[in-house]
Amino acid sequence: MHVLFVYNFESMLLPQQRPHHDIAALFAAQPEFLRVSAPMVRYSKLEFRRLVRLNGVQLAFTPMMISDSINNSEKARQNEFTTGPDDQPLVAQFAAKDATEFVTSAQLIYPYVDGIDLNCGCPQSWAMAKGYGCGLLRQPEVVREVVQQVRRTLPSDFSVSVKMRLLGGESSLERTIELARQLEQAGATFLTLHGRTPAQKHSKDTLDIGAMSEVRQSLRIPLIVNGNVESWADACELSEKTGAAGVMAARGLLANPALFNSAYPEATTTPSACVQQWLDIAEAAGENLLFQCFHHHLTFMWSADMKRSLRVQFNSLATKSEVLDFLDDHYSIRPSGISPTPAIYTPCSYTHFTPPKHARHIAAENDEQEWSSKSDGKFFTEFRKHQLTGTGGEDLELGGLFGEDE
Repeated sequence: MHVLFVYNFESMLLPQQRPHHDIAALFAAQPEFLRVSAPMVRYSKLEFRRLVRLNGVQLAFTPMMISDSINNSEKARQNEFTTGPDDQPLVAQFAAKDATEFVTSAQLIYPYVDGIDLNCGCPQSWAMAKGYGCGLLRQPEVVREVVQQVRRTLPSDFSVSVKMRLLGGESSLERTIELARQLEQAGATFLTLHGRTPAQKHSKDTLDIGAMSEVRQSLRIPLIVNGNVESWADACELSEKTGAAGVMAARGLLANPALFNSAYPEATTTPSACVQQWLDIAEAAGENLLFQCFHHHLTFMWSADMKRSLRVQFNSLATKSEVLDFLDDHYSIRPSGISPTPAIYTPCSYTHFTPPKHARHIAAENDEQEWSSKSDGKFFTEFRKHQLTGTGGEDLELGGLFGEDE
């Protein structure tokens, strides 16, 4: 393996596991709009990123990670972040309270990603109470300082971005534009804007497309827009109405990982070929892909095509072999049959950078995350309930995707 080294402005050698992609140039190279996979807790992990990249996604985000946990615990780093040589371009997203936390995470993750993103979009009460997510929108000077500090610390070709919402309260649009311009001046490579205020959370009928368009017109850097993207047609429409450089999807990609695949422009559910790709990825991943994650993604992808009795049966399955038999017996969907080459996972080492002592906490190794990766999570629990009861779920709360509130 060839390892590159670059100097930052603090005269510290930082290794690059591979050459970094120029994210700004990535936007410029797109004839239409950049197709982006959102940061989703539990779900936008490496294996899912591999699937959506096979189906049109051009830029992928990691799940949101908590800077405090990543900075202070090697175990958290190994559990929460995985990548491979095919996993590019990639942006790592972190929830952080201040510039020191965020820049520490950036220095740790620098060798393995093409950029780092600050979460200012999570509207969950726990996150806001702790100063994460939308809570940072109340402190625009802190958000600005985060971007400036990354620019002072890391090379200029390393992307730094912010995912945010429309600011709430009076003069919402004007204040949103002002913050976006400040972040542009501070050195942000691009911004992602969810077209709702924190109070509106994810209610489907509150997306403000006009506001997103005005924010886009106020900026010179690229803007990715996010909200209500559940089909290829939705993505194209949002791009056309806002003029944004990129479109991000979250729940829509869970329901159909081929959403951005222009070969399926009319698809309303996951094409069977895409499900087969997921089975092949799972075979190649082996024990690297936990059964829970494998099963949950298939539930999102295929439950709309199942009768209720089959959904109940599918939810009770407990092993990969049972799932494969079920899909083969009922839908004639099976792995491609070609003996898969084991997937390559990059061994990630963090010895190149030691977090400053003031960022360490004795309890960090024992308290990795405020949520358990082994539990089903709020979003999946609610999704499964709607599927079994047939009660719709169009405004299903997305909090469990962008940060747990359990």
